[in-house]
Amino acid sequence: MKLFVQKLYVWVILLAEKQVTFWDKIAYMGKLIAAFGPIVALLEAFQLWFVSNQVFIGAMLIALVLNMIVGVWYHLSQNTFSWADFWKGNIKMFAGVFLVYILLELLRMAAGHGMVSEGFKIIIQVTTMLWPVSKAMKNLHIIYGKKWPPPYIMNRIYNFEKSGNVKELFESEINNKAE
Repeated sequence: MKLFVQKLYVWVILLAEKQVTFWDKIAYMGKLIAAFGPIVALLEAFQLWFVSNQVFIGAMLIALVLNMIVGVWYHLSQNTFSWADFWKGNIKMFAGVFLVYILLELLRMAAGHGMVSEGFKIIIQVTTMLWPVSKAMKNLHIIYGKKWPPPYIMNRIYNFEKSGNVKELFESEINNKAE
C-alpha cells in the first residue's frame, strides 16, 4: 500500500511538472484513472446502497447499542459481568451481523431486481436485525421474570428463529380472526 501511495504521489507531481511531455502526462493521467476508477465505482455503489438503506442502518445501530446496554444490565443482575467478555461478545456480534448481512445482500443482488428480490431484502433485514433485538428481548424477558416482553411475543420470536416466516412474526391475532 505504501508503494502505491508513493507511486501515486509521483504521478501527481509529474502531471504538474512543466518539463514532462504532454504524452507522458496523458500516460500518468491514464494510470491515475485506472488506479482510482474501481475505488470510485465502489464508493458510488456504497453511497447508493447507503441512501436507500438509511433507516435500516440507523435501526440496526440502535438495536446493537440497546443490546449492549441490556446485556450489561442482564450480566450485572446475574453477577456474571466481565469487560473482556463484554468486548469480545459485542465485537463478535458486530462482525457477525456485518459479514452475514453483506453476504446475504450480495446473494440478493445476484438474483436481480424484482418482487422476489425485494421480498428477500425484507427477510435479510429482519433476520439480521433480529439477532441483536431477540438477544436483548430474551435478556429482558429473564430480567423481568418472564413476564415482559409478554410470552406471546417471545413465542413469535422463537418461532421466527426456527421458521424464518416474516408474515407469522408480524401478523396480528385480530387479522387472523377476521379472515
